[in-house]
Amino acid sequence: MSITLPGMLTVQTIQGRRGPFNVAKLATSIGIFEIKNPVLMQFAPGDYQGNFILEQIKVKAYEWAGGATSYIDAALDWAALEQFAHECGSGLEEKDYPDIAVSSFDTYPEDGIEIPQFAQTVQQVKAMIGNGQQEICLGEYMLSDRDALVTARNLMMEAGYRFQPHAHVWRLQ
Repeated sequence: MSITLPGMLTVQTIQGRRGPFNVAKLATSIGIFEIKNPVLMQFAPGDYQGNFILEQIKVKAYEWAGGATSYIDAALDWAALEQFAHECGSGLEEKDYPDIAVSSFDTYPEDGIEIPQFAQTVQQVKAMIGNGQQEICLGEYMLSDRDALVTARNLMMEAGYRFQPHAHVWRLQ
């Protein structure tokens, strides 16, 4: 079941351990939700007013400096959000934002599809496995979505990858 709410999506680019990525806060009449998904990379930082389809709402928590913080996370209809990004004309262009252009595309398989250094989606993990990449690092979006992380872990383990905790990478054995 999903719910459509009018709201304000505030997108900002933050610098993570694995490079820059976009996060957002969605302010609606029922609350403020944290949003993390690779679809947000299509948005330039700023505020976007519109109707948003919430597909899932969940409470997330993390420990920090001896305490715990919890927040409300929302999973939106990503296809609708992607369409919204195109309608807003807010897709990131490398020429428009040269200082936040991600330089993580370093492998080009024969079919010409770019494989990122950090996998942000399960599809990118599959592509990296299919390409026989020796090391796979998971990006911020993948690490924040438990279901995607479990799926990616299972795919990598089935393909013969083992996690190297000190290097934070999965290596093909």
